[in-house]
Amino acid sequence: MDSSTARSWPYFREQPECVVLPPRPGVTPSPKPPVRIFLGTEPAQYRAERIFFWSIERHRDPARTYEIYRMSDLAGFDRKGWRTGFTKYRFAIPELAGGTGRAIYNDVDQIYLADPAELFDLEMGEHGYLAISPEETSVMLIDCAKMLPLWNRTTAAREGKHALIKKPAAVPGLWGPCDPHWNARDQEYVEGRTKCLHYTALHQQPWEPFPDDYSYHPNPLAYIWHDLEREADAAGYQIFGPDRPSPTFTELAFANEPWPESPPARLSEAARRLLADTGAKRLLVLGFGHAPELADPPEGLAVESRDLARDPGLAAASPADAVLAVDLLDRVPPADIAWVLDTLFARAERTVLATVRARADRGLASPEWWRRRIAEAAARRPGPSWRLEVAPDPRFASDGPRAFTCRRTADPGQPRVWALVTGDPVHDRQVEELARALGWPWESRRLVLNARRRLPNLVLGASLASVDLAASDPLGPPWPDLVVASGRKSVPAALWIRRASGGRTRLVQIGRPRAPFELFDLIVATPQARLPLRDNVLPVAAPLAGLDPAEVEAAHAAWSARLAALPRPWTALLLGPGRAGYRVTPDVLARAGARLAAELRASGGALLLHLDRKTPEAAVAALREALAGLPLVEVRADEAGDEGARVAFLTLADRVVVSADELVTLAEACLAGKPTELLDLPRWYDRVPLGRPLVRFARLLVGGGTTYRGTPHQQHLLGRFVDHLATRGLLNLPPDPVELHRALVARGLVRRLGGTEEPMARPKPLDDLSRVAERVRRLMSEQPSAA
Repeated sequence: MDSSTARSWPYFREQPECVVLPPRPGVTPSPKPPVRIFLGTEPAQYRAERIFFWSIERHRDPARTYEIYRMSDLAGFDRKGWRTGFTKYRFAIPELAGGTGRAIYNDVDQIYLADPAELFDLEMGEHGYLAISPEETSVMLIDCAKMLPLWNRTTAAREGKHALIKKPAAVPGLWGPCDPHWNARDQEYVEGRTKCLHYTALHQQPWEPFPDDYSYHPNPLAYIWHDLEREADAAGYQIFGPDRPSPTFTELAFANEPWPESPPARLSEAARRLLADTGAKRLLVLGFGHAPELADPPEGLAVESRDLARDPGLAAASPADAVLAVDLLDRVPPADIAWVLDTLFARAERTVLATVRARADRGLASPEWWRRRIAEAAARRPGPSWRLEVAPDPRFASDGPRAFTCRRTADPGQPRVWALVTGDPVHDRQVEELARALGWPWESRRLVLNARRRLPNLVLGASLASVDLAASDPLGPPWPDLVVASGRKSVPAALWIRRASGGRTRLVQIGRPRAPFELFDLIVATPQARLPLRDNVLPVAAPLAGLDPAEVEAAHAAWSARLAALPRPWTALLLGPGRAGYRVTPDVLARAGARLAAELRASGGALLLHLDRKTPEAAVAALREALAGLPLVEVRADEAGDEGARVAFLTLADRVVVSADELVTLAEACLAGKPTELLDLPRWYDRVPLGRPLVRFARLLVGGGTTYRGTPHQQHLLGRFVDHLATRGLLNLPPDPVELHRALVARGLVRRLGGTEEPMARPKPLDDLSRVAERVRRLMSEQPSAA
């Protein structure tokens, strides 16, 4: 075995592993030198690392060679006090690179949106390193010879990060600037300009690497990262694989030092039941360093054992219904776990069984960490059921044994679905849209609520105490397989239905439940709800709005002829009443009217104005005055002549302007594919002395707010505690529509009326409804349990 590899998982190394991306087949190799990239990473960042590599694969020069050095678990560093597991590795790069040539440094929480060779080939002049500022070292181009005296393994190991940054920054001319788009941090992203996107807010990193240390929240730009991950999944991409395992895997596989002998493996009674229930007849047992023996196999089960270390591709293995991993997952290097798990699920027709030793009670190699790894691999391979059994390693972990099982079926059939509606148009529309999108037969169950609906859900519990049973639709057997609900007021009834069904009914909740998260199979979280992310919380970019084709057709029939004489282009202005803490004021509408009037005069178009029934008349009068003399059609909701005007205006207009308080209308305008602008409104605290700074301070206290750059503040302990209370239903932060606005702006779907800033992105259509429906279908095909 290579002396650089220590025989103790996760295997610290003296030198980083090098992954070479050669020129693509059929392409004449470039004469340019290899692009050398040193990546700061750690085992917990396995998802981020995979997508970092994939982003390079998507954008690299096919004729060029790329050498990517994985700086993970390097020996010789005391990592106490480091914010990450790789904080100071970057300062050893000049020595790790041999003291010659150039090298790029990247943190693992970044993705390339352009060819890194463009950065590597930049003119450096006499500079020793290029970065967006002398102190911002998360992306650098380094002249290794010039920086070697200041940055080497000795200085990186002995000196603090602050000193390692300040010393070269103080040398005139050593630092040189590079284009800021090579290190666009969070909201600095601009599509088409950003070359490397950096997810700096640790509690908003879309891949959620440290769920025990941070309470994660949605990131408006998460869709970029998730789109890349879906591409990598579809391509079956892994950094390493059976045909190209990691260097550490190879060193361990061919080391002369034998692994400790293990007694024959024994199947637990639960594992035997799962094998029997799934009809497995052929079992492949896989180990690392030996071919494990299986003691007392079930009668009629053919067993074959293989050593993955000697045969990573399993070329000699027979087809199998089930695969059992013993002395495998907790022996292979962390960088190889992903492809090994893919191999287990690819080989198993029906069942995957795995046993591992926990090396921690929380975090890396804990029972929960292993469960997440198995579940992620299973999601890439629908079909086989799986069971994970975790035994604590007494040297590292103190918790007792744990087990996790997930029984899966390829076809859930036609589940019985109930959609609970309460008369709230915002909630009811979302419930019915999701029920319709599932493609299964569904029934609407109307709940008429009584005065007890105002009681907290923690008081009501699983009950019908807040339901007027005489006025509501009947609730009785046959009980549904799935209940879809929205809003806190339907939660007690949904919980009661599940209890009445004997726990068989699955619950999908749209929006804030104001109850413990663990009571629900899935919670759909819109940005304004500010819900912390958990395994059963699915973030979406906007409310699950939809435009019913029949409703659109009826609206067009009622309005097309009435609007036909108006000059084009048509601008639809849809105003709310001033909900969610916003105020619709005369001065704001007067300014908006003046701007719209100037635009209409320039374009020769007309305005379609739709008012909520509670939009203040004084503010509307100021708007009318600003628009005097221009072609205008005005309709107020629920008054004579409304007849679907809102839907007609939304879908017939050439451009839509929506007030900041109309969240569902904003989502519908985006779904309609219309150029959409946001009319900002003042908040209640804008007219309160010191209101804005006090609100900003309150947001900081609960872990919100942004820096001067517009990027999120890092999460602190109080913010995590607030989130914990929210997941228990004990505390609910007020909704913040700004989070929804930010999400839609980040997708290029919304611009601010009168704004001059460059759009962050080209429009990315909302796909929330289809994603949620897919997640619910998967939910109905799985039966997880912790036993």
